[in-house]
Amino acid sequence: MSLLRFKIQASGSYLPARAVSAKEMEQYLAVDERWILKKTGVENRYFSDDENQAVMAAKAINKALETSPIPLEEIDLLISASGTPDQPIPHNSALIHKELNLPASITPLDVNATCLSFVQALKVAASLLETKTYKNIIIVSSERPSVGLNYDSPESAALLGDGAVAFIISQSEDEQGAMFTEFETYSEFVHATEIAAGGTRLHPNKMDSNESKKYLFDMNGTKVFKVTSKLFPGFYSKNMSKHDVHISDFKYIIPHQASMMGLRLMQKKLEFPEEKFYINLQKYGNLVAGSIPMALHELIESKSLKENDKVLLLATAAGLTFGMMGIQL
Repeated sequence: MSLLRFKIQASGSYLPARAVSAKEMEQYLAVDERWILKKTGVENRYFSDDENQAVMAAKAINKALETSPIPLEEIDLLISASGTPDQPIPHNSALIHKELNLPASITPLDVNATCLSFVQALKVAASLLETKTYKNIIIVSSERPSVGLNYDSPESAALLGDGAVAFIISQSEDEQGAMFTEFETYSEFVHATEIAAGGTRLHPNKMDSNESKKYLFDMNGTKVFKVTSKLFPGFYSKNMSKHDVHISDFKYIIPHQASMMGLRLMQKKLEFPEEKFYINLQKYGNLVAGSIPMALHELIESKSLKENDKVLLLATAAGLTFGMMGIQL
């Protein structure tokens, strides 16, 4: 294993004020609360009515800075790791940069790998820190999928929630950081999860008004579930063997909070002990790229993780991409 060293200095999270229960979701969907809970496992999620993605990101970053030993003036790079940007141009991190009124010396950069954005951004940041390109980096995953929900697809609409999480990481000379990172993409399923319109392929200038639903989130949940349950165990086992690690090496496994059905299947197929397998889907819903950092933030904040503990991050994302990262704190 080749360690990409970094130290987590601080983290912070932000949730919109409006909490939406499974019961309240009944009024938007043609299904009842029991169906929502059975299909998704999401008891509560948060929707932002008037705070855009950059605003939520700025609030999460400010929370992280409150406890950070690294002051804002020593930050070199800001990475926005998100699948739901406020607009196509300029890049989302520039909008966050403006929201925070950051100095020109802090470079903004976007990493968009949908639900794997945080893990991909962490690898990018760790590589830049290891090569001494930057000294201190903020990574923020701020997501607002609620504005693009398709209420005619209740299973996906009942699943997603808004929120933001930020991490401040720095160079380290100690044996801590990313132990390994692996990704695989099965692009034959690239259209199984998508928002088709909004780019140059399906631009408003070339679309009829009756095609507005192409701007909404669309997922073939059954296909994604079947493909993931078939292929992910092999991806996991192959790479655990490749890096000569075992599940007993890790204090916690943090999966992307895709759906409760998917999480329970993953836990069963891969034989993860329940006490190691961290689930918070019921409290927030699927936060897109924010799911993994929110869970990591909670475990650190609650003192459930301490220095030298190892954590395994596992995720799936649109593409269809699988990812995993081992971290030593």
